[in-house]
Amino acid sequence: MTRRFRTAAAVAALALAASACESGQAAGGGDVDLPDPVVDTEVTTRVDYVAMGDSFSAGPFIGTMRTDPQGCARSKDNYPAFVADWLDVASYTDVTCSAATTRDLYEPMVMFDGNTAPPQVDALSDETDLVTLGIGGNDFGIYDSLIQCQRGPAVACPVETLRADTGKVAGRVQQAVRRIAKAAPDAEVLVVGYPDILPTEGTCGAVGVPAEVLAPVAEVAELLNRSLRRGARAAGASYVDMAAVSDGHDVCAKGRAWVNGPRFRAGIAAPFHPKINGMRAVATEVYREVTGEDPAEITEYAEPDPDVIVLNEG
Repeated sequence: MTRRFRTAAAVAALALAASACESGQAAGGGDVDLPDPVVDTEVTTRVDYVAMGDSFSAGPFIGTMRTDPQGCARSKDNYPAFVADWLDVASYTDVTCSAATTRDLYEPMVMFDGNTAPPQVDALSDETDLVTLGIGGNDFGIYDSLIQCQRGPAVACPVETLRADTGKVAGRVQQAVRRIAKAAPDAEVLVVGYPDILPTEGTCGAVGVPAEVLAPVAEVAELLNRSLRRGARAAGASYVDMAAVSDGHDVCAKGRAWVNGPRFRAGIAAPFHPKINGMRAVATEVYREVTGEDPAEITEYAEPDPDVIVLNEG
């Protein structure tokens, strides 16, 4: 838990203890028969939360899209929205944007619709308490190259180049976390890894290529997550490992799949991107990392308080 999470919990515990003591003293007087005290045990975390990252955080085409700005293809049911809901935060700012790279954290980004989004770090301040960051797969064109590799022997898969490029992501993530810490010095920063998209063994009709074609793709995906973990820890951030918990929930898992297959499905997800159940799974792991506990209730949809949602300009 962050310092501010711990402080909120301690204050709540002291308030409950004080209420119990006062009620006991009043009842022990014997002069007045008082009703049982009503103690409000609900604790709202006074946490200002900022979500940063690429499409695996933004959630393109899951349910309803936010329009601030429209070009980021950011879902109202992405994992940051679930996190904001379950933590009952004081403020929730989501600047995740599909196709973002680590460079777009610090520089204006040209979105799908040709408009420009401000640098994501602009959303941070001294008041920020919690930051989630899911980024790195678009750097060096890694994700696009992996999609090309899935098309089979007809397409040359630059495995060695991809191995080298994924190794470079660690340094970029390390730099990103340090710049986030500079802009939000009191914030807890969580780097969120990517879930398994493809099976680590075997294949299926949803993928449409032999297992030997997928092997190098799965290897590079694993190396990318290792690089994210290395960069996060080098900069003092926590790492949320989604590869471990998503095993068995890849595109070949049918009804248990957390990610969409190769077909674009409006309202469900972009090709080879998380569906809403995948977003809930990520939010669950983030919640556990922040609080050390499981969510009290895993809701079907994300419903953060509209009053705490910070709308982005533009």
